[in-house]
Amino acid sequence: MLERFKQLLGEMNWGIYEKETEISLSLLAALAGESIILLGPPGVAKSMVARQLKTAFREAQSFEYLMSRFSTPDEIFGPVSIQKLKTSDTYERAVEGYLPTADVVFLDEIWKAGPAIQNTLLTVINEKIFRNGNREMHLPLKLLVAASNELPAKGEGLEALWDRFVIRIESRPIKLEKNFRAMLLEAPTDFLGPTDFTDSTDSSGSMGKFGFTDSTDFSDSTDFSDLKITAEEYAEWAEKICKIGVKEEVLDAISAIRKSLRTVNVDEAAERRNIYVSDRRWKNIVRLLRTSAFMQDREEVDICDLLPIYHCLWQEPEERDAIRNIVIRALFSPFADKLVEMKNALAEDIKYHRVRRNSEDGRDYEGEIETLSDGLTSLEKQLGENLFASADDKAEISAYLRDFYKELAFTRQDTMKLYEV
Repeated sequence: MLERFKQLLGEMNWGIYEKETEISLSLLAALAGESIILLGPPGVAKSMVARQLKTAFREAQSFEYLMSRFSTPDEIFGPVSIQKLKTSDTYERAVEGYLPTADVVFLDEIWKAGPAIQNTLLTVINEKIFRNGNREMHLPLKLLVAASNELPAKGEGLEALWDRFVIRIESRPIKLEKNFRAMLLEAPTDFLGPTDFTDSTDSSGSMGKFGFTDSTDFSDSTDFSDLKITAEEYAEWAEKICKIGVKEEVLDAISAIRKSLRTVNVDEAAERRNIYVSDRRWKNIVRLLRTSAFMQDREEVDICDLLPIYHCLWQEPEERDAIRNIVIRALFSPFADKLVEMKNALAEDIKYHRVRRNSEDGRDYEGEIETLSDGLTSLEKQLGENLFASADDKAEISAYLRDFYKELAFTRQDTMKLYEV
């Protein structure tokens, strides 16, 4: 399964620059049945992420729409059926071609939508249900990707909808100069990667009638159709994901992270923040962790699955890096606790002049240090191989471990004092 997802993500990322995190976490969210929001300025390929996600599923339908304060529910969920009103006096929407019939949905400028749209989206995202007249529709929705260049305004009742987007990612312009130049020199069709997507905007820049991509199923014209996820597989995997176990050490780490979020040091000069994460959100995060384990051929959620959850915990972008550091410390916390205990015991032995004649006398500090070092190396390797670890994540882990290995080296030097007469 892992190799299949690696290949699928490789194909989905082909020809798109520096969007690996957005695409991989969007696929994770889709398989977990969760939603994702991309925050960033216009023109950084946020809509491309949703379009690429459509290619992960066989015969998938997509819907996208650019919100404005004048957008109406008819434009998103379909117009009221005049025929139903005439023939049976029933108030129902003609939903074909609109959000209720789509597998992948992209809603741009989400916070500009009015209360009627936002309230309906709460049920759509949380329950995958759309109430159409006097009946409930179970939606085929696999992923809803929202986008905005701003955070939701405070005090306007947007907190509930904001909380529904379990994964939150800052989508940024191309960073590396070589990638930027390559993007400049590519033909427009090349930039779209292996699939020739047709934008759902017309030549004037406004959305097409339904917000759908062209009726041609481009997603099945590519050369990686055997990697695509079928509806049967999606349903089967959902059942398997529910059965994935969660190790006790993972629950311990989650509890430690939750506690640390009460006092997050975002800015040395500022007051520490208490970052609120709802119980529902934590529950959804565990669903993501189970999905991560499933995608990487594990029968239980492992500690290394926790790395990307910092994308689920911040309320404002400036909190992200501080929360990532909290998560990284939690991952290595057992090793840090062990080192502290060992250093304290070693200091006691040195203080009371417990001199050794050979390494077999007393506690085997040297062996414990080697075991600790091997454990750190092993976990670093596992984290580096995580399907959802970014280059920045790996760099932060390396920076954290540099200090850790220095402490180990100092401790190894201190053990020599045990042999001094």
